[in-house]
Amino acid sequence: MSISDATTLPFLDTANERFLTDPHATFDRLRHLAVVADGNGVSLLDYATCDAAFHDTALVPGIDWLLQDLGHGPLWGTFDHTLTDAEGDDHQRLRRAVSPWFTARRIDGLRERTRQLVDGLLDLHVDADSLEVMEDLADQVPSALFCWMVGADPADAALLARWSKSLLLVFTAQASMVGPVKAAKAELLEYTEKLLELKRRQPADDLASALVKATDSGVIDTLDAACLLEELLSASVDNTANTIGTALHTLATHPEQWTLVHRQLHDRLDGGLSGDRTLLANTIEECGRFQPAIRHTIKYATAATDLLGHPITRGTYVTIRIAAAHRDPTVYLDPHRFEAARKLTKPQLAFGAGRHYCLGAALGKMELQEAVGGVVSRWSGAVVGDGAIMNITASGHVARLPLELTR
Repeated sequence: MSISDATTLPFLDTANERFLTDPHATFDRLRHLAVVADGNGVSLLDYATCDAAFHDTALVPGIDWLLQDLGHGPLWGTFDHTLTDAEGDDHQRLRRAVSPWFTARRIDGLRERTRQLVDGLLDLHVDADSLEVMEDLADQVPSALFCWMVGADPADAALLARWSKSLLLVFTAQASMVGPVKAAKAELLEYTEKLLELKRRQPADDLASALVKATDSGVIDTLDAACLLEELLSASVDNTANTIGTALHTLATHPEQWTLVHRQLHDRLDGGLSGDRTLLANTIEECGRFQPAIRHTIKYATAATDLLGHPITRGTYVTIRIAAAHRDPTVYLDPHRFEAARKLTKPQLAFGAGRHYCLGAALGKMELQEAVGGVVSRWSGAVVGDGAIMNITASGHVARLPLELTR
């Protein structure tokens, strides 16, 4: 089947009210086709084709290509200066500059600090009957962790979180986001330049100092360093906050699974979060499979290619429907059932795959384990309260998530 003319394919209407209410009914009906048309080009619906797209070198991150076509210009990355938009030698050069800060040793070193942060935030609510997940926890942890990593002033965490939220508006591809995104990029660039200059004068054991050293040695240039810090902030703060929110929402709406994890944490960990973490780790993976905060990602075909027998022409926008792939019954048994103890037969795709697999995946999962585990270990149950503001089915964005808690 040729996809040179996407109009010959069944159309996936993502603006349809039925889709926005329950996208999985539509995904289930169309998944056997693997490839369907959408408003930008084509969408991929089954796990195998989505996974193949992540590994196909002809398909590159497409948001900036799309924004250029819409007349906004590239607003997410900077071609050849950010991990998202760089390929080949440029991508490897940039990755080498920052990858030492995402090793298992570094993440283990941050785990205890993250745990203490979560404990401190949740201790403020130890006698409470409710918790506003985003304001009280999820919007605070990732930005504080980012400050620790890059060596920024911890007092700047809220400012960095605000910039991250603004920068991620770029993925709406709406004209209304251009002003806020450009303003956030300008403010963050000024902040980054000052931070890098400070680290040049006062180097320390942090990521910003490492970028200065890499710049001085010629591994990267000053534009690389600034772009990398912006990219890492954009990708790691608001995305992680939304993922914490969607995970706790999933558990709260599956009370028997919340109870299972709560009991396991107390029985095996003696009320704490050390020792055997197998169930908690599985739960985080299953939450990401069942209700991923990153529900789709768009690619652009820089050359003609073929995805498991589906030819893709050059210039086609290819949207990988991660949420659809995660409910593929040929990969996950009874995929519409949430099971905290499930051991995934294939990895979830929310962190990508292949050459652009998220560098901070292990770091993000650690944050999720500490934040979600911290809440579930303290309270034996929760229900979603009034006033929740979230758009899980379309964007995975969570603005407010009040939980009524059982002590």
